[in-house]
Amino acid sequence: MSYPLSFSKAVLVVIFISDKIRQGQYEFLSTKSISEILNIPRPTLVKILQGLSMHGIIETKEGKQGGIRLLKKPSQITILDILNALETGKPLFQTTFNILAEGKRPDNAQKSISKLLNDAEQQMKAVLHQKTIEEILIEMND
Repeated sequence: MSYPLSFSKAVLVVIFISDKIRQGQYEFLSTKSISEILNIPRPTLVKILQGLSMHGIIETKEGKQGGIRLLKKPSQITILDILNALETGKPLFQTTFNILAEGKRPDNAQKSISKLLNDAEQQMKAVLHQKTIEEILIEMND
């Protein structure tokens, strides 16, 4: 059980962009510099940026003065927003068991496990919803 590494990398990308822009270093950051500095292969970075862009977290601009920048303030972006941008509609746990045993007891076991795993996922999402990029930027300076 794990989300792809691209989720963790996406969080780092948003933090990196937020921090550089907050420091007044750039209005737009190039994908080349993000890829090199964060050691993320360009194809992986492109996939990450597509998800973030489709969910309104970043915008991209073509051309010499182009690159990537945030569409939202860091205080408006939660870690859950990033997860949802990359893992749209994907459950954390698979609960399609396809067991051959039939009857009340196996059915109840499957229901119990499904409920437990769904509750765990909802709690994880609640925690991720509480942390913003802005809070991480502040914690970076502690």
